[in-house]
Amino acid sequence: GKAVVFVSHDAAFADAVADHVWDLDPVAHTLAVSGAGLAAYRRAKALAREQQRAAYEAQQERHKKLTAAADQLRAASAKGERHVGTDHDLLQRDFRRDRAGRSGKKAKAVEALRDREARVDKVVDKAPLRIGLEAVPAGDDATITLGEAVLGYEGKPLPVPPVSLRVDFGERVAIVGHNGVGKSTLLKALTGEAEPLEGSVHVGRALRVGDLAQEHESLPRGATPRLHLAEATALPPFDAGQRLIRFGLTLQQVDRPIGELNPGARARLLLATFALRKANCLVLDEPTNHLDVHALTWLQAFLRSWERTVLIVSHDRGFLNHTTTKTIHLHRKRLFYWGGNYDTFVKVRAEVRAHQASQAKIHDRKVAHIKQFIARFGQGHKKMAKQSQSRMKRLAKLQEEATDVDFDDPYLKLDFPSATNLPPPCISVTDVSFGYSVDGGPPQILYEKLNFGVDMDSRVAVIGPNGAGKSTFLKLLDGELLPVEGHVGRHAKLRLARFTQHHLEMMDLSRTSVEHMRALDEDVPVEEARKYLGRFGLSGDLALQPIETLSGGQKSRLAFAELAYKQPHILLLDEPTNHLDLETIEALAMALNQFEGGVVFVSHDERLIELVADELWVVNKGEGGKPGTVTVFNGSFEEYKQMLEEEFQANSKKGSKA
Repeated sequence: GKAVVFVSHDAAFADAVADHVWDLDPVAHTLAVSGAGLAAYRRAKALAREQQRAAYEAQQERHKKLTAAADQLRAASAKGERHVGTDHDLLQRDFRRDRAGRSGKKAKAVEALRDREARVDKVVDKAPLRIGLEAVPAGDDATITLGEAVLGYEGKPLPVPPVSLRVDFGERVAIVGHNGVGKSTLLKALTGEAEPLEGSVHVGRALRVGDLAQEHESLPRGATPRLHLAEATALPPFDAGQRLIRFGLTLQQVDRPIGELNPGARARLLLATFALRKANCLVLDEPTNHLDVHALTWLQAFLRSWERTVLIVSHDRGFLNHTTTKTIHLHRKRLFYWGGNYDTFVKVRAEVRAHQASQAKIHDRKVAHIKQFIARFGQGHKKMAKQSQSRMKRLAKLQEEATDVDFDDPYLKLDFPSATNLPPPCISVTDVSFGYSVDGGPPQILYEKLNFGVDMDSRVAVIGPNGAGKSTFLKLLDGELLPVEGHVGRHAKLRLARFTQHHLEMMDLSRTSVEHMRALDEDVPVEEARKYLGRFGLSGDLALQPIETLSGGQKSRLAFAELAYKQPHILLLDEPTNHLDLETIEALAMALNQFEGGVVFVSHDERLIELVADELWVVNKGEGGKPGTVTVFNGSFEEYKQMLEEEFQANSKKGSKA
């Protein structure tokens, strides 16, 4: 019952006595802590080395293919040839619609995808836990610990076993998983906001939590940022204004009512407040849902330099890659804790799954051997009965520990069949100006002199700050709004399908998904409707549940099914990734790449833009009473974000000098 700590180089002695191992690395200056004996720790360490080596080799091979693809695209662009991939060429398949003029741009995108990927070291020992050997002030307690915590919502336990984990100070943790598995509930438990049904939660006394979503709801909409920050932190109003400018607010925004600010400006205000309150734990629950690309780029840069604890639930893969160092994955009623950002988690998990597949075969052979033994001796000699019982116990334990091999998930199905081909242009925008009338007066021009064309080869991402008119632009394309000047022409046989968040709100929530689809076409049999919904991951009993019981992501799937049923030539998508989990966003990107029609979408999701868009159309607000513009950005999305970040840094320096 007493604790024993000893230093020894005798492996047999250490393995016989110790149930924990502390492994000091004098080169990396780290301490690896394992909650197992020496032999188990060494096996885990050796397996981690092999997984790291495999991941490194896979990355090198992947980079070689991407480099070859980029060189091939550049060669096609230099010759002016149309680039055509084959269905068997998996790497090139997504590029088969590119014209020669786009090949060079796509080559840049491929190289950017390769260069942005987190590098895997050649061979690195992966210990179960790494602790930096830095001095911690005596008495400080800034860790978060869950001990056998049973998570629940409104008194009902979630389908997750009791959770035990520890988050150390300075870790930036992503919580990921399918919609409805309990990510937000786990986030609330980690910060002490929600008590577990059973077990314990310990939030360190030195931890000061700043919850972005919670604080956002309590902001006084009538106050100005300057006065709110001054009251919240006891700063003089002038100093409060200077601090807000350093956090990216403009001079006009500092003295404008908070209710009139866009979500990005409010996020900056809250972060400035947290910094002055010396908050050292930031909680972000879906922070990207309502932030534009400008605000997201700024927030990523801020979090990279914020060396404190961050807990994030997000569906934006690019955002997680830029901001996190650990990943908690809720999957199949289990919780997994991984080191690294989201891309690292995906690569290492793939290697582990490959290892598990081979282990599953060994496991099946063991089970067969044990069953054969029991069948032969279980009812036989008395001396063998105990051995049979022992084997039975081992079999039961082995079956409980059966390897979880995760094959293709039907949950991730999405399929957009397109209509017959239409010759270009499908949509032509000629000298268009648009504006809204206020109180019956002359229209206030939002943007003017727009000239664009959209056809079945188009892959366009519409980006820009909130309030610039991105959603309005989609309404102009499909005819819901009419231009003040100019003309929007559409092919006589064109079929359009538009996805909006408003569309989800207009669904009859008392209906089932099957009833919703049959309302579109009464002649469709129930079984045919269920089969069709299964192509969008709404299979089994899920298709027969009332829509009001579905999660936000599942409702989006139903909306996608409705869009696809129209067999459109062109899809118009307004923020399609809201409420979708990371895996579904990947599935959506792949489905849009398979779609043989045109796609124009408004999104701030970096991953979706990189995987789907060939062109970036930037909607900019007008300033000083002048109309805004819609322009084509001649570069990659990464280059666009880098340009924004440079602008933020320049504005921050100006604010500091002022």
